[in-house]
Formats: sequence, structure tokens, C-alpha cells
Amino acid sequence: MRRSARAKQFRAANALFADASDQSCVRDYIQYLALRGYAAKTISRYSASVAHFTHWLAGQHLSVDDIDEDSIERFLSEHVSDCRCAARRTHVPADCGTALRHLSAILMAEGRCAPRQSLVPHLIVTELADFDRYLANVRGLAVATRSGRLRHLRDFLLAQFGTRSLQLDLLKPADVVDFMMSYTAGWAPASIKQTNNSLRSYFGFRAIQGDEVRSLVACLPPIVEWRLAGLPQLLSPQEIDQLLGAFDQQTATGKRDYAITRCLLDLGLRRAEVARLQLEDIDWRSGTLRIRGKATRVDMLPLPGTTARAIAAYLQDGRPATSRRELFVRHRPPVNGSAGPDIIRNAVRYAAKRCGLELRVRGTHILRHTLAGRLVQSGARFKEIADLLRHRSLDTTTIYAKVDLPALSHVALQWPGEKA
Repeated sequence: MRRSARAKQFRAANALFADASDQSCVRDYIQYLALRGYAAKTISRYSASVAHFTHWLAGQHLSVDDIDEDSIERFLSEHVSDCRCAARRTHVPADCGTALRHLSAILMAEGRCAPRQSLVPHLIVTELADFDRYLANVRGLAVATRSGRLRHLRDFLLAQFGTRSLQLDLLKPADVVDFMMSYTAGWAPASIKQTNNSLRSYFGFRAIQGDEVRSLVACLPPIVEWRLAGLPQLLSPQEIDQLLGAFDQQTATGKRDYAITRCLLDLGLRRAEVARLQLEDIDWRSGTLRIRGKATRVDMLPLPGTTARAIAAYLQDGRPATSRRELFVRHRPPVNGSAGPDIIRNAVRYAAKRCGLELRVRGTHILRHTLAGRLVQSGARFKEIADLLRHRSLDTTTIYAKVDLPALSHVALQWPGEKA
């Protein structure tokens, strides 16, 4: 941003922050937003929202130094919805919430704003941290898997102990059963199974420490989930062309999202794996791509020509100047950030909506299924498909045998009573 434009923004925001005693806060705030690529109009709106907040602070006999997350939450929940401030101060709830999250980040970085105290008791926080280290160092689980197990365990410990000491010897099997029945009521079998695995893993962790938990493990209810009952959803060749044609490859974002979709469709990558791709993972000379999969697994895959051309077009004409090493990065403020799994998913979902496939494409996994289905129908061996999809067990790949309908028609038995 030009120095004159930034100075103009500062003078405008300075007037808005007339009630603020610390004008350095204004300067830091504007610079923070400008460095992250926010447009001048957005900076003006957010500055007005923060000015509104400082005006409210003055009415509460508080200063900038008194800001904490509780005061921000009180302003948003109690004041903004029924604001009667002067007309010159904005009180658009969406702007206020986003603007104050940025302000909180600045003040926390400077040590001037203490984070909100966790509502989870300290004993449970400590137990969760110990369990997380066990999952990472002993079990080697990925961050996403550990996050889910910690969430389930936190809710379990809060329900059983609250603020009391964690004494598993006081728990009875009925306590575990009652928690599972109430906590997972209405959930799909797969989600119930995840909670079951979380508690089973935690009881195993406590057994290593010498706790007697065999009765608690034994009472975890078996979850009926017929793994091969469903049929993988695949996109037809026409639908694939329809989806790939929904990207405007004349724009930087279109180039990025098209390259993302090619990675998902041509290589069968998971969205988290696409988000983790680094610039150095591409070996252009050998035509290979390094994939960081679940846990600490790393694989090398051949880079198809269609995928390579899409990535090259993005790197040459679409990827913004950034210090990030991730292959795919953010194009909208805050810039200089990586394109996380949500951006990867939305790249596909928005394209599906543009071409009328939103009911068929609700996430990215259908592209992985589509690749596997195409390989099965072309005669590829299951071991080859399992290697490409990086399945740990060949049993995981067998479900795709059900999508080869022409081959199944040769082995299908005649329906009882049907004439030959």
C-alpha cells in the first residue's frame, strides 16, 4: 500500500478513534490489516467497528488497556444487537465481530490482552495434554484424529467428574454406557464408532499407567456398521467434464481451484493432503509428487501430465507473491496464508454449485471414489489401486469391486423364479 494512502487511512481512522487514549493502537491496527491485503474500504469499515467498541469502552469507564476477550464478548452479545450509539459509529454485527477478532490478535501478540480463561477445569486440561502426547508420540496419530479423540474425551471427563479429581476407579460400567447412549443419541454409526474408539484409546492409556479399566473397556457397546453395505458414489465422465469446465482459468483463483481439483481427481488425494503440499514436494525432472498422508506417512506418486500442467499454470500466472512454502495459498485477506482443508473443499463445492452438481458433489471424497471406480472399470488390479490411494489394507479397496457393474453381471446368479 502506498505511504500516502496509508497516511490518509490513518487520519480517517484517527478521527473515528477519537475516544481512544492510545493512538498507537490505531496505527498498529491499520498496519496489521494493510499488511494482510485488506482493501481500503474494508480497513475503513473495520476501523469504524473498533471505534464503536472504544466508544462503548469509554461509557464503561474502561480504556484500551482494559480490553480482554470477556469485554469483547460482552460488547458483541449485549451491546451490538441493541445499539443506540451515534449514527457516525457503525454497529454491523458481522463487521464488529471480525474487526474485534483482529484487534484481539494484535493485543494478544503484544501481551496487552489476556486470552479468555478456559471453562474446562485445570485437571482435565492437564489430562487432555498428557493423552494428546500419548496419541502423538506412542500411537503416531495425525492432528485431525487426535483433535476428535480429545474432544470426545473432554466431554466424557466433564460429564463424569466436572471439577472433581479424576478417579477412574469410581466409575462404573453403567456410567460409561449411560454417557454413550446420551452423548451419541441420533448419531450415525460411523460417528458413534469414533466416540467408542476415543474412549477405548483413553482407557488403554490409563491402563498403561496401572489403572484397572478392564470392566470399562468391556462395557463399551459394539457398533454395528456394515462396511461394504453401501455403494461408492462416482461421477460419470460427463459430470467430470461438467465440473472441470466450471472453473474460470483466466483468473488467479480459478487457476488455483482447477489445479486443486486436478490433484483430487487425478491422484485421489484427500483434502488435507492437498493442503499440506509444499513447493519442494514437486520433482519436475522425475515427474513425481511427495504426499504427506495420515500420521507420519510419506509417499511418492507419479505426477500426471494434466495435473502438472494445471499446477504449472497456477505457479506461473496465478500464485500471489508470498513467503509461504505451501503450494496452494490464500488469495483473499488475510493474505500470506496457506489454503487450508476448508478452502480445498470449498474450491470443489463452489464449482459444483456453478455447474449444477451441488446435489452430487457435497465434498471432495467423491473425486477419490471416482478415480478408484475408473481404475476398476479399466481393469486395474486392486493392489495397484490400493497403492495409489495409499490404503493400509487391501480390504479397504475391495468396496470398489461393487462399482464394476459389467464384470459383476457375468457372475451374478439368476434371481429365484426368473426365467432363463
